[in-house]
Amino acid sequence: MSVEAGFHLPVGEGHCLWVQTLGQPGHEPVVVVHGGPGSGCSPRFAELYDLAWQYVVLPDQRGAGRSTPAGGLGANTTTHLVADLEALRRHLGLARWRVTGGSWGATLAMAYAAAHPQAVIDLVLRSVFVPSRARVDAFFAGGPSLEVLAAGLDQPNPARARAAALAWWQHEAAMSGASIPAPPDTSALERLVLKYRLQAHYLLADCFLGEAGFDAACARLADQALPVTLIHGRDDRVCPPENALWVHARLPGSRLVWVEGCGHDPFHTAMQAAWRAALQPRP
Repeated sequence: MSVEAGFHLPVGEGHCLWVQTLGQPGHEPVVVVHGGPGSGCSPRFAELYDLAWQYVVLPDQRGAGRSTPAGGLGANTTTHLVADLEALRRHLGLARWRVTGGSWGATLAMAYAAAHPQAVIDLVLRSVFVPSRARVDAFFAGGPSLEVLAAGLDQPNPARARAAALAWWQHEAAMSGASIPAPPDTSALERLVLKYRLQAHYLLADCFLGEAGFDAACARLADQALPVTLIHGRDDRVCPPENALWVHARLPGSRLVWVEGCGHDPFHTAMQAAWRAALQPRP
């Protein structure tokens, strides 16, 4: 029988993570590193794992989801998030865990594994993001620029900040390849303002890694020879397929799985099938 639990984990500098766990603590441990940055863990993530034999840990990163302070930018960098994941593993008393993530979550998962390889069983990654200003600019091409959106989100006028959040959401929805939901209401837009402010904080700083820093993390991972599975949709416009090829070339032992007819949507039927196949029990 699956057991669901949640708790807050103080991690310093005024930040407190919200962590949900699913499954039995004695089962194979898997941590879920969500994307964004700033998105928080979706309730639908449970669909991607098998709670009959997996113990799934879903932390909301600093400032994201139900972590507090909501949207907090202070002491919020990739280095902090890597340290938070390790603090969480130790708090749960887990010797090692499988590390999974998608989009920005795949990038952060790799940064964590490079810093703490002894804590990682393997990496299963979807739609990996390679942090660089050129890639971010390419994503926003055809719509408002990141700088324009970030300035709008910082407007003291709440209506203008919500308008910037709506513009970002519309562009992101159009690029994702997923079914476009109904437009967010005012309450949802206020939450999106916090999310996108946090995302802009990271993207304007090249996610506190940049391509050179991420390249160095890949080199450390290659030296450790950790098992890595890269899963990527052929039609992904948010994180183009070139990203997967870039990472795969730097991790000679990695396995690259292409998902045909799929964009950036983690819940696309074909993507779910590839994901669950990659997460079968390890021998």
